[in-house]
Amino acid sequence: MIIHAASHVDHALTPAQIAYVLARYEGRAEFLRETIELPDDLGTVPCGLYGPLMGDAPVTDADVTLAPRGGRAYPSRLVARPTRPTRLLSVIAGPHEGHACVLYTAFGGPLAPQEPGDPTCRDVPTSTAFWSGHALAAEVAP
Repeated sequence: MIIHAASHVDHALTPAQIAYVLARYEGRAEFLRETIELPDDLGTVPCGLYGPLMGDAPVTDADVTLAPRGGRAYPSRLVARPTRPTRLLSVIAGPHEGHACVLYTAFGGPLAPQEPGDPTCRDVPTSTAFWSGHALAAEVAP
């Protein structure tokens, strides 16, 4: 597995955490989408997901702001809450531009469906159902 210009690795992972992921999946040559637990010595990563998958009550529309994030053209469901530390790290990687395995992204927390507004979303009904009760942290500056 390699880091590529197309890799999205701006989810506050440390260099040691990224090195761990690269080493763990060394030699992989197929698509992967999984959640792992980081070893204790690698610390935690921030998780911005809120909703039932995280053990929370569903996030209602009254608590949500719809806004694009991270340069995306579509809006995300955002909630004015802080990220939470977790040892769970979701990793998505696969073949790209002739490379056997490129790290597409890695982020804190469990895997969730693509957002329904994502033009690459393959299952809009499942995505819409999931995101109707979940949202991402949009930490508000004091």
